[in-house]
Amino acid sequence: MKYIEHFIIIIVAILLHASALASEIQDKQSMEIDELVYLEQNWSDSDREWFYYIDQGSRLMPYRIFKNIEQADNESLLSDALNLLRFGFLLGKKSKSNPETLPVGFTLANDYLGLNCAACHTQQLKYKDKFVRIDGGQSMMDLSMFLTAIEASMQTTLDDENKYNRFEKRVLGEKHSNNESLALKKEFQNYLAIRKDNNRRNKTDVAYGYSRLDAFGAILNKGLLLAGVKDNYNSPDAPTSYPYIWDTPQHDYVEWDGSQSNADIGALARNVGEVIGVFGDVEPVTKKWLYFIDGGYPSSIQAKNLRDMEKKVATLHSPLWPEFFPKIDQAKAKAGRVLYENHCLSCHQDIDRTDPNRKIKTRMSTLDAIQTDPWMAKNAIFQRGKTGIFAGKPRFYSVGDIMGEDEPALYIVNNIMGGVLTNNPIQSLLAIRDSEQMGHPDEIHPPKYVDGEIIERGQEVSEKALLAYKARPLNGVWAGGPYLHNGSVPNLYELLLPASQRTKSFYIGSWEFDLIKVGYVDEERAGSFFFETRLKGNSNAGHEYGTGDYDTDPFTDEEIWALVEYMKTL
Repeated sequence: MKYIEHFIIIIVAILLHASALASEIQDKQSMEIDELVYLEQNWSDSDREWFYYIDQGSRLMPYRIFKNIEQADNESLLSDALNLLRFGFLLGKKSKSNPETLPVGFTLANDYLGLNCAACHTQQLKYKDKFVRIDGGQSMMDLSMFLTAIEASMQTTLDDENKYNRFEKRVLGEKHSNNESLALKKEFQNYLAIRKDNNRRNKTDVAYGYSRLDAFGAILNKGLLLAGVKDNYNSPDAPTSYPYIWDTPQHDYVEWDGSQSNADIGALARNVGEVIGVFGDVEPVTKKWLYFIDGGYPSSIQAKNLRDMEKKVATLHSPLWPEFFPKIDQAKAKAGRVLYENHCLSCHQDIDRTDPNRKIKTRMSTLDAIQTDPWMAKNAIFQRGKTGIFAGKPRFYSVGDIMGEDEPALYIVNNIMGGVLTNNPIQSLLAIRDSEQMGHPDEIHPPKYVDGEIIERGQEVSEKALLAYKARPLNGVWAGGPYLHNGSVPNLYELLLPASQRTKSFYIGSWEFDLIKVGYVDEERAGSFFFETRLKGNSNAGHEYGTGDYDTDPFTDEEIWALVEYMKTL
């Protein structure tokens, strides 16, 4: 009976996931880009324009194919700006950086379409008639739905002679040679096969929905693909929210599980890993310079641009509650601050959000302590695969344990990252200098444990240290919903309730902001995604410590609202 119930839940979720943000498009989501309000975050218009469209090395597919394919069920183009809104992408302006007027986070390089950090880390809220853009915030993008739509459009184009003829004329014009036609067909079939294989390998039983992606799973599966072994992949079934990225360069450790150090070459390595997972091309065969110098793995990854993006993010400030929002009740917020100091500050420390020299020492909570959904942390450590061409090679490309025939998938990705960095020696050295300038010490120290909970973690990477989730400062947290690492709690108010009292399911897919409970509105609309917390990877349990003893001394409703009011000030 249990499995039947889960099957029904999955079917309902899929049916409700039909045409994302359709009602928003009809309800003025197709607004002119000039109607946007940008919050003061220490970035100029030119800063954000550069960040939105800089190439980081992602190579999704040839742009001439993407630009000219029709939607699967009609003759309108898939690339139409209003159609792309339904996947959660944000409208962009036509400019020198964006000559094709592509959405935020779309890149063009060498006639290839790609994505960059801004696609996942640029946020938009709607309040009355205002659309509020938040740089570095959590995207509403549903990447899986977008990639599925590309495959469907390409497949129907190939299967429908009239569709394909229209596509071919758009690409080649009315007059073209037979050889041009054959070359285009071959290229089209090749990229359709790539997209189909990618979607097959990254398919999961539980849909991610808006604002989430199993980025670690996608990166690990890309490593297993490059190993060259057939059907070498794992289900990426632990989606997490796109985290807000202000203060990321100032942390000693980043990622939800605190797995990546910013010391030494860590920041560049982390960003290289991200591009590997988001359609970067890597040739995992060692290149030789002058016949004997190890040149690492050639790739499309733009290491200099990644360094520049990291430095740009280092200048970003978290957003403040906008002045045109309802005023914060300062008396209530003051009472909330007292509660925050007593129950939250031990993990979520205070920082000066505008201090150029701010440094953040990561604090972690073990899975046993925090009790939230464990799958992201577990998958990152325990998912394995065949090493294929990487068997017999060191884990970190030139150093580390020699890999056998079957290893954690993370080890293979570590080797690929090392190979790409070796192929970029100058940028790698400069990345180490960047880290030193940011003040990240290159020292090894053990984590500190209190009653089994990691309070501060060191630079060593052990299974115990990584089976945990990071607690970061909460400046800008008012814009961070849905909450918990997997986006399973819709608003700040519910985050402060016992898990048993939190909503078991809710809708996500509107940019409309809930100013009371603080999060996106939970409202069924055409195209909304139905989030079911009882499915694997979606648990909304945990994070109950530090918010009162619910058996003997629970927070009153008044205290919860005071805490919510205070967190609006952060």
